[in-house]
Amino acid sequence: MIYRLKKMKLKFLKAGGGDSILIQTNGQNILIDGGDNPEFLFRQVEEIYANGQVIDLLVITHHDQDHIKGILELLKKIEKGEYGEPKKFIQKVFFNSPRKIQNIEIPEDTSELSYRQSYQTEKLISRLDLQWETCTDKTESIRFGDTKLHFLSPIVSDLEKYSEGAGDYLSSDYRSDWCSDLSTLISKTDDADLDNTLANRTSIVILLEHKTSRVLLTGDVTPARFNEVIENLVRQSNTETISFDYLKLPHHGSYRSLSKELLGKIQCKNFIVSTDSTKYKHPNKRAFAKIIAHSSKEGPTIKFHFNYQETMDNMGFSYKDTQLNYFELIPNNKDYGIEFSNF
Repeated sequence: MIYRLKKMKLKFLKAGGGDSILIQTNGQNILIDGGDNPEFLFRQVEEIYANGQVIDLLVITHHDQDHIKGILELLKKIEKGEYGEPKKFIQKVFFNSPRKIQNIEIPEDTSELSYRQSYQTEKLISRLDLQWETCTDKTESIRFGDTKLHFLSPIVSDLEKYSEGAGDYLSSDYRSDWCSDLSTLISKTDDADLDNTLANRTSIVILLEHKTSRVLLTGDVTPARFNEVIENLVRQSNTETISFDYLKLPHHGSYRSLSKELLGKIQCKNFIVSTDSTKYKHPNKRAFAKIIAHSSKEGPTIKFHFNYQETMDNMGFSYKDTQLNYFELIPNNKDYGIEFSNF
């Protein structure tokens, strides 16, 4: 008997330094990325299989290690037959590999870890004969009962340009600002050093709609491309700003992934931070300062949700910070991370 969920559950799994997001709705499962630590992902997948369900859609937003490693490990388990027939267990895959975009293969002996893992992943997808497609802003929306996924990015020209490249794949900042005073950071927020890497620009961005709720899942998208996505949404809605119930901070809360311009077009009070904070000094307190500086103090308090409490603790916010600047820090509410089901 297939167990069907009565309402949508949105889970931001503990997945090491990266993202692993599971959407469960209408008895169907959408998995977005696998992080670089698949412990809790495997637990969720085993539960899906035990309930007689499948992964209806697997999305790999881009091939950085902290998004793809867990998926690679999952595909290896599937190849061993742990979840039955592969094509039945994973119904569809979105993955913008150079192999799929322009039939360009990543060299197996590349020195870049993320590229090696992408090569291994695309080989496994092919061997398992999974239904595999690319995903761009032209990809048709997909409905799962009351839940709908809209694919807002990347654009084809960026993918084609990126697939011909050979190296650029990470954009990180090793400077920690966790011990810095928040008030000082707020007064000095700027956009002087924003991420403009093509690798992150090609990250898949998804708008999740469930009944009247809207959640923006940003991957590691760059601020320039993020701004273009927001401008398109604003234009379509014929408004000056666009509202979301939840927004996953791009690139694990990097300040280089947010600009003042795009924050001025967004209305949101719930921001999600997905990382264990052990790599690249993410999240940056400066990212929080940018959000706080561009949010109205009227109405509900801003809430930052963490899938790891230790990440929240590492940032060094004081009680005074939260009281003076009208924001709240919320740790994971499940042992496996964050679960939202109040839709």
